[in-house]
Amino acid sequence: MHFDLQTIWAILVTILIAGYIVTDGFDLGVGILHLFVAKTDIERRVNINAIGPVWDGNEVWFITAGGAAFAAFPELYAALFSSLYIALFVVLLALIYRAVSFEFRSKEESEGWRKFWDQSIFWSSFVVALLIGVAIGNILAGLPIKNMAIEGNELLGFVYAEKFPISFINLVNPFTFHGLFGILVGIATVLFIIMHGVSWLLWKTEGSIAERARNIGLKVWLPFVIMYVVCTGLAYTISFKVENPELAQKYLQLPPDMFKQIASMIDSNGVLHHALFRFPVIELVLIVLAALSAVGWLLAVKAVNGAKAFLFSTLTFLFAGFAVMFGAYPLAVPSSLGLEHSITIYNGASSHLTLTVMLVAALIFTPIVIAYQAWVYKMFLFKISPESIKRELEGAEY
Repeated sequence: MHFDLQTIWAILVTILIAGYIVTDGFDLGVGILHLFVAKTDIERRVNINAIGPVWDGNEVWFITAGGAAFAAFPELYAALFSSLYIALFVVLLALIYRAVSFEFRSKEESEGWRKFWDQSIFWSSFVVALLIGVAIGNILAGLPIKNMAIEGNELLGFVYAEKFPISFINLVNPFTFHGLFGILVGIATVLFIIMHGVSWLLWKTEGSIAERARNIGLKVWLPFVIMYVVCTGLAYTISFKVENPELAQKYLQLPPDMFKQIASMIDSNGVLHHALFRFPVIELVLIVLAALSAVGWLLAVKAVNGAKAFLFSTLTFLFAGFAVMFGAYPLAVPSSLGLEHSITIYNGASSHLTLTVMLVAALIFTPIVIAYQAWVYKMFLFKISPESIKRELEGAEY
């Protein structure tokens, strides 16, 4: 691994994506759990109030990650937002609809009105969680992206080879490998986000909601572990063909020693086997640490310790997420059409000057943003119960 500007920005973008999953992940989890842990209107108010002060701020991480990817890796941004356009558009609509659901629910006293928006909170949260996982799984397995420069057209850049609606259908097509892997990673992501939501509810609420969340968490843990093992096992089988090693060396724009290391793993048939496990020791350590963190989460949930559960669910994702980063590095979007068509952190990066200026800005402002968000969490980190909501409503009547 080279500790150059491209690698630094790959790590920073990974941190921003991880920040989004960790922060917005728990309130997406609370949204998915909304219909199951809260049975009465008062309890559902508790559920919403548990994330009320922070959920919209958490989504800033998503915007920041997209902005950083656009500035640091414009080719990556362009290729992903064209190839995954419909899926990302659905995610955006679901996020908007989710925000509307939170705001509109309390506008009318009608039971039917509130039931409709309660259902909307669940479905919008579920769709976002699922499609984020589907997108990650598809990217790791390889998308049919073509580098048009190889065909002599320098202006078109990286083009998605499939046209709509086939392009969207294949993202969730179980008869294509990247579609099947995307679905499985999507399911694992939903299960993790439910666990993360359970952690937050145990930490933030008390009474019947916390107890129901704990029971759901204990039931979800084993399916998550199974999906984690399945996804990890399938990831080990991922391989990429190399139609032309000379073109790969030219167009991937990797440092010579890095390309030599990858080339040494390509067999006589032109296939790079175990493509996501080129740093086996590091990745194995991270995978095991993620599994141990999941065990720690289970023990914390059994002990009804929300703070520890939140810590362990966060560590579970961080260890697994950085295992993914190490596995993909230096590939940003591998191509199923041939390794030479892939987007790397080198051929997809901005200029050295752009990366340098952005790094200075990131080093100045990122700690400020994190400190502010930590302060906000500290201010609103107090227990909420149905009784406290009832007292608040009774006080409002006088």
